[in-house]
Amino acid sequence: MRRIVTLLLALCWAAQTPTLAQVHGVAVQVSQGQDIPTTAQLRSLANSGDFVRDLAPWSRTDPACDLTNGGTIAIPPEMQTLYNRVAQTGRKNFLTLGFNNVACGQVSALGWLDFPNTPQLRAEFAAYAVQLVQAVPQLGGISIWNEMNGAFNGGYNGAGSIALKLTAYCQLANTVITEVRKVNKTVPIAIGASAGWNIQGWFSNMFNKYGCMGKNDPTIWLDVHPFISGIYSPTTITGWTKWPKQIAYIRSHGINNALIATEWGGTAATKWMGQVPGGNYPQEFQNRIIAADPSWAGLMWFEALYDTAIPKVGLVDSNGALTPVGRDYVGVFVP
Repeated sequence: MRRIVTLLLALCWAAQTPTLAQVHGVAVQVSQGQDIPTTAQLRSLANSGDFVRDLAPWSRTDPACDLTNGGTIAIPPEMQTLYNRVAQTGRKNFLTLGFNNVACGQVSALGWLDFPNTPQLRAEFAAYAVQLVQAVPQLGGISIWNEMNGAFNGGYNGAGSIALKLTAYCQLANTVITEVRKVNKTVPIAIGASAGWNIQGWFSNMFNKYGCMGKNDPTIWLDVHPFISGIYSPTTITGWTKWPKQIAYIRSHGINNALIATEWGGTAATKWMGQVPGGNYPQEFQNRIIAADPSWAGLMWFEALYDTAIPKVGLVDSNGALTPVGRDYVGVFVP
């Protein structure tokens, strides 16, 4: 009975909520040494107004840790080239902010070894966010951190780690939101930094227990990574059945923020294509996940180009041609 009530409440919410103007887009890893998409590739993989997402590393853009003392952001040349090219083609830049900064006294720049969890670190991180928001052309949005409940856990492990993660995360997110809103009232800010399907407790606790601001604010989006594989069956528990239930749960508990998939596809799509020969993963995802909720702000495929570390996930192969999933993706999302 409880499950039926949850679904009915979610359906009522959906009936009353207008569908967002949804954008799509792709994730790149230029900041991690991967190729910069060409103008032609950007136009073939993304519509005008779609997002191109990359990490904007704190340690590389704030190498002296001096932004709160009058310093200026330093954008590496290859990242600036990406930002300019995206803007010139009519697409929009989307920045993921992270992780740590050794110049600020942290033990590592890696996201699983430390976290900006002091007032001084939060202030510097927020200053880095503010200056990027002001400097990057055609900015479509930012997200704070990446997969905090997964691999990039800020060094919080073991018993009680969820409470520690969400307490520290909300303190950081609230500082960033407050400072960014002083210079830009409307740029979308994605929070939550989630990975995996188990979002109901994560987002509910984030807002209702640990004090993250932005609940039901249309400019605050929920950052998700819905990597889904497995053959769909209505009687089998897989990501295809879990995700709509998780979304219905948060909607029924009064969390109406739009969802933004800063990553999807990836190795999960590759695995699914092996399980369903000839299947169209982007169309399957559109039908079973996106269409189930009216409030997806957008989704960014991970990743756009060939990557030597994970060579089968790109929409483009090592020769620059569309892969099979690339052809399917373009057919569904880039008409």
